[in-house]
Amino acid sequence: MDPRQKEIINTFFYPQSMVVIGVSLTKLNLGKIIILNNLQRKFAGRLYGISTENGTVEGVPVFSSIADIPEIPDVAIIITPANTVPAFMEDCGKKGIKQVVIETGGFSEYSNEKNSLESEVLEIASRYGIRIVGPNCVGVGTAETGMMNAFGLFVREEKESNVSVISQSGGIGNTFIRILNDNHLYWQKFASVGNKLDLDEVDFLEFFLDDPKTEMVMCYLEGFKRGRSFYHCALNSNKPIIVLKSNRTEASSRIAQSHTTALSTGDDVVEAMFRQTAVIRVEGEEDLRTAAKAFKLPVVRGNRVAVLSRSGGHAVITADACSKYDLDMIPFPPDFIEKLKSIYTTRVINHQNPLDLGEIFDYTIFIKILDEALQLDGVDGIIFNHLYQPSYEAASSRTFLNAVGELVKKYGKPVYISLTSNAEEILDITKNHPYPTFTSPLQAVQAYSLSLNYMRNRTARDTRGDVPDFGLDRDMIDSVWSVCEKAERIPLTDEALDICRSAGIIPVKQARITGAADLDRVSLDYPLALKVLSSKASHKTDVGGVALDLKNREEVESAIAAMVRSMQQHPDKPPVDGFLLQEMAGKGEEFFIGAKRDATFGPVVMVGYGGVYIEILNDVSMRLAPVTEKQAGTMIDELIMAPLFKGVRGRKPLDREALVNALCRISSLMSRDERIKELDLNPVIVHEKGKGVSVVDARVFFTS
Repeated sequence: MDPRQKEIINTFFYPQSMVVIGVSLTKLNLGKIIILNNLQRKFAGRLYGISTENGTVEGVPVFSSIADIPEIPDVAIIITPANTVPAFMEDCGKKGIKQVVIETGGFSEYSNEKNSLESEVLEIASRYGIRIVGPNCVGVGTAETGMMNAFGLFVREEKESNVSVISQSGGIGNTFIRILNDNHLYWQKFASVGNKLDLDEVDFLEFFLDDPKTEMVMCYLEGFKRGRSFYHCALNSNKPIIVLKSNRTEASSRIAQSHTTALSTGDDVVEAMFRQTAVIRVEGEEDLRTAAKAFKLPVVRGNRVAVLSRSGGHAVITADACSKYDLDMIPFPPDFIEKLKSIYTTRVINHQNPLDLGEIFDYTIFIKILDEALQLDGVDGIIFNHLYQPSYEAASSRTFLNAVGELVKKYGKPVYISLTSNAEEILDITKNHPYPTFTSPLQAVQAYSLSLNYMRNRTARDTRGDVPDFGLDRDMIDSVWSVCEKAERIPLTDEALDICRSAGIIPVKQARITGAADLDRVSLDYPLALKVLSSKASHKTDVGGVALDLKNREEVESAIAAMVRSMQQHPDKPPVDGFLLQEMAGKGEEFFIGAKRDATFGPVVMVGYGGVYIEILNDVSMRLAPVTEKQAGTMIDELIMAPLFKGVRGRKPLDREALVNALCRISSLMSRDERIKELDLNPVIVHEKGKGVSVVDARVFFTS
C-alpha cells in the first residue's frame, strides 16, 4: 500500500483530536450524540464541537467558528445540511484540516441536479489536499481506542478482536457490529464509506489487508466504485474477505440508487469475481453470523469429516446435511475403533461414523474421543452435536468448550459444535463464551462447507499459474476496425472471424461471395454451409440466413435465392451485404466462448454449452480476463455438460485441451485490445480428443 495513503487512513482510525461540525448546545441532535458517544466510550483524544455559538457539551468546548479551535484537529466530522457542507469544507481547508468525514446525506442520492454540490466539495478538497470519507455515512471507528464517528450510542466493547468491517450503508455496518458483539466475536476497525466521493472500499480493504491487527474483513457493498482494483486487491489477500453484496435485481437497484447512488453490476460478473478471488459471499445476516464464526476456527483442509453426536437423531440429521454439502463421512479405521473400546464400553451403539455418544455422560470421555479423532490423518474436521440440560450441565459444558478450544489450537483442525439446549442457555453461551458455536447441525455443516469452499477457491487462486503469452495480429484488427468505423456498423461474420484469427484461432475454411455469380472462383469442398452477411442481422437464424450441409452448387444457388427472399420479406428488411460459404465442420458438440467489457470490472470471459439453445440451457461459467490455462480448465469443469469431456454413454471424450486453448486466446484478446466491447463465438464445435475445435461463427461489437 502506498505509504502516504496508509498514513491518511491511519489518521482517520487513530486521531489525536476531532471536531464535530453541527453540534446543538440546546437539544440532543446527531452532532451532540457523536460527542457523547466518544465520551462514554472513553476516547482519549481531544474533542471539539462547532455550533452557532460558543459553549460546552459535557465539558467539551464548542465554538462558533472552526478558525477559533486552539489547534488543527486531525479529523473533522461534518453533519449539517448538504447545502452548508461546501462552506464548512472551505473553513476546514483554511484551518489546515486534512481528513474530513461527511456524514450528511442529500447529495447525489436524492437528485441528479445536486451532483454539482459533490463537484464543489471535491474541488475544495483538491485545492486544500483534504481526503474525504462519505458523504452519507457514519464514518469510521476503532474498538481499540473507543473512537467512533457514528451518531448512535455504542457501549465500549469488552475487548477488541481481529475482525474489521467495511460497509456502504451505515445502518448495515451498525448491524454487523452488533452481530459481532452479540456473538462474542467483537471487532477491530469499522469504516462506513457511503457515497464514496473520495475514499472507497478498495482504499479501506488495502489498509485492512496490510493491518497486522486485522485477520478477517467483513464487507457490505451495494456496488463497486473500482471493481478491477477490488479484484486485484482480493486476488492477493491472505485473509478471509466475507462480503454481503446486495443490489442484485432491478428493484434493489432503484433503491440502492436512491440510497447510496450505487450502480448495479451484473450479478453473474460479481459472482465470478468472488469465486476467482476466494471472496466468501453470504446472502444475509444469518449467513454472515455463520461465516464469521466459521473463520474464527482454523480453515478446514478437506471434506473428510467425523461426526460425533450425543443424540442418534441429530447424528442422522447431520449425516443428511453432510451428504447435501458433499462432505465425506469417512469410515473410522480399526485402530481408532479399538482405542474407543479402551476409552468407554457401549452396550447398544455401534462404533461408526457418525458416532453416537448417547450412552455417555462423562465429559472427560468426550474430550478423550475428540482428542483421538483429531489425531486421525483421514479426518479434516469434526462436527460435534452437544445436547445438554443446563440445570445440571451448564458448568461442565463451559469447561468442555474451553477444552475443545485447546484441542483445536493443538491440532490445527476445526471442531464445529452444534448446541442444543434451552434458549436462555444458548444465548448466554453465544454472547459470553469465546468458543464459536452453532445453533443446529445444519448450521455447523454450512460453516464447514464455507471454510472448505474458501480453502478450495483460495488454493485454485494461488496455484492458477501464469497467463499464456499469445501473439496478436494487431494489423488485422486495425483493418476490420477501420472499415467498421467508416461504415458505422458492426463487423460482418467473416470480419468477426478475422478478429478471432488475429488471436490465433483459425476458423473453418471459408470464402466470401456477393452472390451465385461468384461461385466459379470458390475452391471449397462440399458439403458447405451458407450464411448471410448483414450489418443489421447479427442473429442470422432469426432471418432465415443459415443453410447447412449443402451438397452441390445447385443447392447453394437455391439457398442464396431463398435467403434473399427471406431478407426482403422480413419486417425490418435488413440489407444483404454478401454471403459466407464455409466447409462443414466434422462431428462434435456445440459449445460457445463469449467475452464482454464490463463497465465495472473490465474484460470478462465465459464458456458454455452452445448452439441455438444457449439462452435456454444457460450452462455458463465466467471469469474476469485474462485467465490461465488452469482457470480455463476449471471453467469448463464447472459446466453441467462437463462430463462430455470425459466421455459418456459410449461416446469418446471431447478435446478439452483445444477448448481451453481457444478460451485463453479470447481471454487474452479481450485483455489486450480495449476497442472490443463484446465478442461471441457460437458455436465452437468441439471434436473428439486430439481433433481440436472448429470455430464456425462469431459476432464482435466495438466500443463506441
